[in-house]
Amino acid sequence: MREQFNSYSEAITAALKWLNEHGVSNFDEVYESRNGFGMKTYGGGSGYRLEFDQRSGAHINVWHHKIKGPHFLFPGNEQDVRAKWRQLFWWNPRLKRHDR
Repeated sequence: MREQFNSYSEAITAALKWLNEHGVSNFDEVYESRNGFGMKTYGGGSGYRLEFDQRSGAHINVWHHKIKGPHFLFPGNEQDVRAKWRQLFWWNPRLKRHDR
């Protein structure tokens, strides 16, 4: 399922509302995957991830245990999402991870 929004602000508000409706109100740690960055609860049972891919474009994924929420889509390209990563998660693209 996908939901389209007019801005990142609208999309993250809706994503956090979805998580709140599933009983999630606090996040404990920054989450990094190959696809993006986000926040998750302790143990990783719930959270969200900000990412970009060719199929969905700029979007936010949400999950609560085994329940996958909708993609919250917002306008932007890969560079826009990377700018959000730098702004929100202090990501530096020049730093290389040892496992990649």
